Amino acid sequence: MANLAAYRTRLSNSLNDTTTKYSNDVLDEALRKVLNEYTRAFPDISTREISLPSAGRVQSLGECPGLISVLQLVHPYNASLTDPFMREREDFYIVWQAGVPCAYFTGPDIPLAGELLYVKYAGRQTIQDLDGAPATSVRADHEDLLVVGASGQAAMIRASGLNEAWGVKSGEMSQLMVWGSDQYARFVQSLAEIRTELAVNIFPDARWNLDEWDKG
Repeated sequence: MANLAAYRTRLSNSLNDTTTKYSNDVLDEALRKVLNEYTRAFPDISTREISLPSAGRVQSLGECPGLISVLQLVHPYNASLTDPFMREREDFYIVWQAGVPCAYFTGPDIPLAGELLYVKYAGRQTIQDLDGAPATSVRADHEDLLVVGASGQAAMIRASGLNEAWGVKSGEMSQLMVWGSDQYARFVQSLAEIRTELAVNIFPDARWNLDEWDKG
């Protein structure tokens, strides 16, 4: 899996940047933008077993790094059971407290201290060393996609800066913006294609009941 240094090299090559017109700050910002969009289309699916420190309806999911949405909660979880997922919970919703995701259980079975909570969740994709990430989660065959999108973003960022720069060649800014926009459009189109590779619904349907007759 490629780290940040490898992505920077590929981006510089894609931009034909032999005179360092693109700083690492610009390349990293371009990567952040496309990585966030890639995450929304193709998040990293992970699992975590959490030993609950205290009893209560509200339980922190802070041990799930980069959590975007919860796909499955099992409580109390026991891996030794023939079917450890038989206790899947559906009586919960996710709240955010001071930036930390928490599960709020609404049913009569209130979690107790020491019990295990199994969490399957969709999380942020990462690139090693970008914003301190310890590892890269992006699939190797999706690397080209991110390079295309980040190249487009970097070109558009630079084109925006040329707008107020002295000595810019006539048409250079517009040509760079057009090229960057085209690369970025290819990236967005590819996101729609890879989204179909994900077999789970990362944002399940959810709504509030209007009244007691609206529960069906």
